[in-house]
Amino acid sequence: MDLLIGIIEDDHNLRDNIEKFFSLYTDITIVFSVNSIEKFLSENKSLTQEPYLIFIDIGLPGISGIEGISLIRKTYPNAHIVMISGTCNEDSVWEAVSAGANGYLLKPLSLKKIIEQIDIIKNNGALISPEVASMLFSKIAQKTKEKEAKIEGVLTKRELDVVDYLLKGQSYKEIANQLFISYSTVNDHIKKIYAKLEINSKGELLALFIN
Repeated sequence: MDLLIGIIEDDHNLRDNIEKFFSLYTDITIVFSVNSIEKFLSENKSLTQEPYLIFIDIGLPGISGIEGISLIRKTYPNAHIVMISGTCNEDSVWEAVSAGANGYLLKPLSLKKIIEQIDIIKNNGALISPEVASMLFSKIAQKTKEKEAKIEGVLTKRELDVVDYLLKGQSYKEIANQLFISYSTVNDHIKKIYAKLEINSKGELLALFIN
């Protein structure tokens, strides 16, 4: 199955480079490529395919990338949204994750590395630059024990184990290997976790633990 991608980036050269790079791969399809959230909103009614992965520049003119997350989710609730930023600003990272972003990459983008991580993406892994991951998971680690204590009565021991691995950025496949269970079992656990915590995505799970 092709990996469907959407791009929202106002830097014409960067957007053009991303388009050209991904077009080299027969198993990747660009569903849309626009320069603003406003442009996306005006054109999304004509789109028939839901992208799995959407890259959004955080500093877009008009509606910002962070503000655009909730608007995009109304059309594509299951999209894996990855923010693109020129700086590793802690406030921006927390704000993006709290808004529901699934990943956070710093410019200049290493498109080759993204391709190398396609399997991770397809297995629900997160695209996060190392600098951002270090900041993010350090912050989460500080708050995880306190938050886990509050949800121990809600989630089972195995579900808490799955949450722990999700917060460390592990993909479904990696969690399955760590816990010696099947991929489908991990998926079932995560569906139950989301239902119990009344959330719908990994981004919302991260937000639950950092807020």
